[in-house]
Amino acid sequence: MQNKLLMPGDVAGNYDEKWTKTFDLKFLILWLILFVLLSSWTIIFDPNLFNAKSFFLRSCIKLFIMMVLALGGGMLCRHYCNTDEKGYITTSKNNWFKVNYTRKIQHFAAYLVPLLSPPTAPLGILPHLWESLFVLFMFLVLIKPIREFSTFFMLQFNSMDRVEDRPNTLKWIVLGNILPGLLIITIFKQLFETYLNLPLLASVVVLTVAIGDGLAEPVGTYLGKKKYVVPSWNLKNRYVRSYAGSACVYIAAVVFLLLFSEQFANALEFWTAMILFPPVITLSEAFAPHSMDTPVMMLIGFSLLFGICAVF
Repeated sequence: MQNKLLMPGDVAGNYDEKWTKTFDLKFLILWLILFVLLSSWTIIFDPNLFNAKSFFLRSCIKLFIMMVLALGGGMLCRHYCNTDEKGYITTSKNNWFKVNYTRKIQHFAAYLVPLLSPPTAPLGILPHLWESLFVLFMFLVLIKPIREFSTFFMLQFNSMDRVEDRPNTLKWIVLGNILPGLLIITIFKQLFETYLNLPLLASVVVLTVAIGDGLAEPVGTYLGKKKYVVPSWNLKNRYVRSYAGSACVYIAAVVFLLLFSEQFANALEFWTAMILFPPVITLSEAFAPHSMDTPVMMLIGFSLLFGICAVF
């Protein structure tokens, strides 16, 4: 079993394999199955949701915003890095600019943009699932046959394609990050809404992960002098993280607990969360496998915060 230590900028593979033999085809099939299942579920349990034109219009606008943000990240990568004949970024660990600086743009967009909903937006699990499907669509259009055909989509892929993750960039983002992360958010947002009647408090976890963990990588890559090693989620390689990057998670947790302090039912809940939440979610980021830190942080963070509010 390969157990290679990969630093930011180390090239781990390429995209020469035929796309029908890769995760890209499986992703396309999975998205179509989810679309059919979700449509059927909506027709049976909440057909009126299809009449909520403003909801789907906002979802399309959010999708457009996410694509524009990714496009900007890709243009930044192209400005500072070279590309090969197909449009993929070529870089090394000696380059001062790395895709690691822009990759978290998708991280921010996928988790923060869906939060931009008015108070009148439909509540319940079905709207959350539809928003998640829209987020997944943003990554679906980045599969190999589409991105290699269109510079518009290749630029978006450039902004997330860490060379040390190749050829698993899209697979690890979707299966190890976005899909489980969105599922966890959907479940716990529903619990915070219906069981605790504290829908806004779920934003503490989402914002801590999106911004704290989102800053951890570029900060750690550029400023992190003291490193530690974590395995990839398939245990074949090892990757480095930094204490400076992990500190971003701790600081973000404290900041967002303070910003949402009025959402707690009482002072005991708030101070218990302030004592436990920042160190626990920071440790979860520190020990989670490479490319799986987001769902691990969300599962632990949501469970801890929900438990505190349910008990106290």
